[in-house]
Amino acid sequence: MKNETNNPSVPDTDVNHENNTGDVDVARLASMIGLCRRAGRLGCGTDIVTGALKTGGVHLVLLAKDPSARTRKVVTDKCAFRNVTLIEIPLTREQLGAACGKSPLSAVCVTDPNFASAITALAGRR
Repeated sequence: MKNETNNPSVPDTDVNHENNTGDVDVARLASMIGLCRRAGRLGCGTDIVTGALKTGGVHLVLLAKDPSARTRKVVTDKCAFRNVTLIEIPLTREQLGAACGKSPLSAVCVTDPNFASAITALAGRR
């Protein structure tokens, strides 16, 4: 949906891709997370993430922007200990859960290196 006013003070931008997260395209990021889930390469939920970090095979962990303090600490500490990349994404718990087709989620883990690099690029970390 384009801005169809002739007012020069209002930028002519695509509203669907406009966000307050810098250069991160939230819709594309959520879409890629959903694709990863449908491919079976995404672990959904804090318990699944911490368990997968213990067993190995995790290439990337994504943390919602609004998890509880305890969840943030547990996931951050486990990722640091296991030397796994952790990215706090600009999606709320509800948005992250919706991208995965589930109820609100605080954390997800990516078990495929190609999906991990694609999501990392979309999240603005190259």
